[in-house]
Amino acid sequence: MKDKSNYEKVILTIVALAALGGSGWMIYKSLDFGSTVQTEKVVPKKDFGEIPIEQVQSAIASAVTPTKPWIAPVRREKPVPLNKSVLLVLKEDQLFDLFLEEPQIRPPLTNSFLRENGLPYQHPNVADLDSDNDGFTNLEEFEGKTSPVDASKHPPITNKLFMVNRLAKDYRVILKSSSSPYQIATPDDLKRKNWFAGGPGESFGSDNRFTVVKLERKVVPDPKIGERDVSELTVKDNVRNNEVVLVKDVENNIADYSAELEFRLKVISNLTVPKDGLFRIPGFDATTYKLIEVNEDDAKIAPVNAAGELGAAIEIKKG
Repeated sequence: MKDKSNYEKVILTIVALAALGGSGWMIYKSLDFGSTVQTEKVVPKKDFGEIPIEQVQSAIASAVTPTKPWIAPVRREKPVPLNKSVLLVLKEDQLFDLFLEEPQIRPPLTNSFLRENGLPYQHPNVADLDSDNDGFTNLEEFEGKTSPVDASKHPPITNKLFMVNRLAKDYRVILKSSSSPYQIATPDDLKRKNWFAGGPGESFGSDNRFTVVKLERKVVPDPKIGERDVSELTVKDNVRNNEVVLVKDVENNIADYSAELEFRLKVISNLTVPKDGLFRIPGFDATTYKLIEVNEDDAKIAPVNAAGELGAAIEIKKG
């Protein structure tokens, strides 16, 4: 019985395989699978396009160019070992050692100034930057020997004060008569145009601006009238605290000058200050200054203390 059972299993297996093969053949024929599968013969492509001559030449040049030998930086007359770090900067194929003063990477700023203050030496305009935002550029801080990274330390604020223009207010004085009482004309005086003053000590002018000191009689030859009166009257200008010599019939312009100033720190502030006038710089009220001199191209100021004493004169350039 056992042999018969094995025989039946073999027969059933053969029948199953035959049925499976027949089914597959029928499906293949019904889908026409043979006509849908195509093979294509691959033909090697021989055209590689245009040869990049410049790239090839560059590669050849790089291959044959000898390498540059490493030159160790020197410290205290000794080469620095390779295991020690050194701050080197490559700029236009030149190496700059920021621990040496020469060559300078951003002249006129020194390498030590850049390095010690941590300034961005990579920027070509590092000298024009204001690293601590105090209104002074790194170059101005360098020239003033102050810190470019500490806003509390900066050059004098008067460095930001410039003269824009000199303003003049005419005040003409003319001696019209050399006989006492002396007649003096002041055509620019707002109160009176003519004054009379007697001997020494007498005053004239608005608010008694002038005081007579002395009269010196003088004459010079004149081909038309024989001789001409050129007497000199010396008077004291009580506003300016100086003496003025008036020559008869000669106009003497004792102009009152003012300076038009600009304070350029982040924003521009305008000031007009008369000569000998007091003023304070906007935003810096702790110090009072006096305008002691006004010229065509510059002015001079000086700090004034509580007692009215003047400090060292400071030149204010026109610009």
